[in-house]
Amino acid sequence: MPTIPFAEFRPDVADLNGAFTGDVNNVLCADGSYIPFPQFKPLSQALPSACLGGFMARDDLGGTYIIAGTETGLYRLDNTDLSWVNISKADTQYKASREARWSFAQFGTFVIAVNENDAPQVIELGQAVFRDLGGNPPRAAIVRVWGDFVALMGLPAHPRRVWWSGLNDAEHWTVGSKNCDYQEFPDGGVVQGSTEATNPLVFQEKAIRRVTFVPGSVEIFTFQKIHDQRGARSRLSIASRANLAFYADEGGFFQIAPDGSMANIGFEKVDRTVFDQVEWSDTAEIMGVVDPFYSRVYFAIRRFGNEDYNQIYIYDWALSRWTKADIKASMLMSAATLGYTLEGLDAVSSSIDALPYSLDARSWQGGSPVLAAFTPDGALGFFNGQTQEAVLTTQEIGDTAGGITRIHEIYLIADTDDARLTIGSRFRRSDAFRWQDEQAPSSRTGMYRRISRSRFHKIKIRIPAGSIWTHAQGIETKVSTAGLK
Repeated sequence: MPTIPFAEFRPDVADLNGAFTGDVNNVLCADGSYIPFPQFKPLSQALPSACLGGFMARDDLGGTYIIAGTETGLYRLDNTDLSWVNISKADTQYKASREARWSFAQFGTFVIAVNENDAPQVIELGQAVFRDLGGNPPRAAIVRVWGDFVALMGLPAHPRRVWWSGLNDAEHWTVGSKNCDYQEFPDGGVVQGSTEATNPLVFQEKAIRRVTFVPGSVEIFTFQKIHDQRGARSRLSIASRANLAFYADEGGFFQIAPDGSMANIGFEKVDRTVFDQVEWSDTAEIMGVVDPFYSRVYFAIRRFGNEDYNQIYIYDWALSRWTKADIKASMLMSAATLGYTLEGLDAVSSSIDALPYSLDARSWQGGSPVLAAFTPDGALGFFNGQTQEAVLTTQEIGDTAGGITRIHEIYLIADTDDARLTIGSRFRRSDAFRWQDEQAPSSRTGMYRRISRSRFHKIKIRIPAGSIWTHAQGIETKVSTAGLK
């Protein structure tokens, strides 16, 4: 029986008799197989309104703090009852919005929060509430840490400027002292963000610049344009971990290294498919998040103008492959869990309808890195539930010279008996596929016995949500020739 491995997901290219498919969903790629993508499980109570920015901070003892911002407030997740504690500046209602989201950064034991409508805020871990960041810093849309400096970008009054603090002093913003200064770019458009490093990359709408810290120099930082007429369409898409950064441009996804070397990771893979589904105004809100543990970056999109993020495209840079999954979220974030004790579980389960995790799951281990998200109503949760309903479809297989193929039986190479199989067929490639009814495998042999006679075939596998499985590699099928047509 010929073996057909489940093909690489590349919806931008033709799949007839090739090595690619355009139809997989709710799976992750592994070397030689696909693996399950877990369901999202809400954990916390809901915020008072939608989350417009989230952040995980860690103190010197390894304790973790999850902070979130809404239109009017800043909140910390309470580890005991999973409620949100208002830690806004006293007697203050902020003016954040979907167009002016919160951005966070940790500098030592301080967390800095900014949005372009409010004065920058700061809180020391362990303190009760935020306060105005000292030193009279400018309002900003983005805050990042560049080694021993805090950098502000997206300045409403100076959109092409980056402004950094005094050396080792997040509350010193007097230009000309303690190495505090700013750089105004003559071209390249609005500054969209940067990586976090001693020598970061700065992304504008139409340029990318390499930044070099020069200790003892009058300049402090030097800025070299390394890409012209290329930049980040979406400031939310810029995501980095270690020495790699990822972002979305006007029509594609890119990976860039510190030296400026760039790879269009979505070219002839997913770029056309994604950007055909995203309205032009929503391309500026494509959100990128790097997995805190695995070699994956997640790009969340508002498919077909949806109000919330409803799909993520997932790129594994170690395997150079993509998959996708369904979501419903207002935002994604990298996080680490707070950790729970057995004594604290009564409080946890009293504030949540049902405890959705096993006690040895990553979500219950304090400080464990996980991918997190906020639901549209403001509840925080993790992607570590049961398996989602997975769909895997083979490439189209057929004889372009007119030969007819008969399929007799199929064996699924996967460690589950829950999968349901259907065969799609057509005689002309201009026809729509006709799909047979789904079939369960034989309880005795595991075979799917179904006859199909046509010029072109596809086989689709659906693994129901909640099924326990680890790898799906492909199918084996018994075929024979059935004449010409």
